[in-house]
Amino acid sequence: MKKIYIIHENDEWTSPLEEELTKLNAPYEKWHMNLKSLDTNQYPPLGVFYNRMSASSHTRGHRYAPEYTSIILDWLEYHERKVVNGSRALNLEISKSLQYKELKKEGIKIPTTFFAKGKKQLLNLSKNFERPFITKHNRAGKGLGIKLFDDLQKFEKHVNSSYFEESIDGITILQDYIKPKNNCIIRTEFIDKKFLYAVQVDASDGFELCPADDCDTEVEFCPANSSGNKFMILENFSNNILNNYKRVLQNNNIDIAGIEFLQDSEGELFTYDINTNTNYNSVAESLSSHNGMKSIANYLYSELIKL
Repeated sequence: MKKIYIIHENDEWTSPLEEELTKLNAPYEKWHMNLKSLDTNQYPPLGVFYNRMSASSHTRGHRYAPEYTSIILDWLEYHERKVVNGSRALNLEISKSLQYKELKKEGIKIPTTFFAKGKKQLLNLSKNFERPFITKHNRAGKGLGIKLFDDLQKFEKHVNSSYFEESIDGITILQDYIKPKNNCIIRTEFIDKKFLYAVQVDASDGFELCPADDCDTEVEFCPANSSGNKFMILENFSNNILNNYKRVLQNNNIDIAGIEFLQDSEGELFTYDINTNTNYNSVAESLSSHNGMKSIANYLYSELIKL
């Protein structure tokens, strides 16, 4: 029997999608990439394969799950299976460098950014900034490694301290800090390469803004779990940048994604993240007619029916 196969490494993030697929009576099977063992010398099963691999898998003890997922996606694509968010999507998920390259191809503005390997290069590149800057991990997710600095001496002290944490791929990003207007960022959600909705996120308490309900139990690390919800869906959102985002998704064969941008005090838009393993905030959706995981389930099931 043909099924929907969910390629992932986090059961908590997958649970909401399972609930929606169950409501549709859609047959599905989960492939946990830290647990699953597949023989790529055999033919893959028939079905729709949805890749939900996350760049932050190593924070859950699944260090090599993305690498194994890459092999599995290559296998599926070689046999011409229907893959939603295939190998190209995975490449973007685990590399901010590639994300920015693809955004710039479509004329989308990103903050001034440098990529550094090692502490010496980090300290040298930090001299390029005359105003506050942030650090982040090239292979990130969940806002890993994001810290704000307004003083080079403080930055040097941090880099040489035990608190400094390198990206899992050894590449740390230095990026111009752009203060968002009203301390809010906007996350635009796409399914089937089509715009679903935009959500406004309150960033006043920090940078680690995971929308998933189960991303962390500590309020200071995941504002989605604080008493006042920081996520609010913007009804009837419209902006010309959505057309640019759609072209980026089309260029890279990405079906499902969340793309984040901010607006500075002068109204300029800066895009800084493409998340191909997008999650949704249930509290925000409860106050709206939108349901991200339901929309994904409907899309996957419709693709299964086409087979």
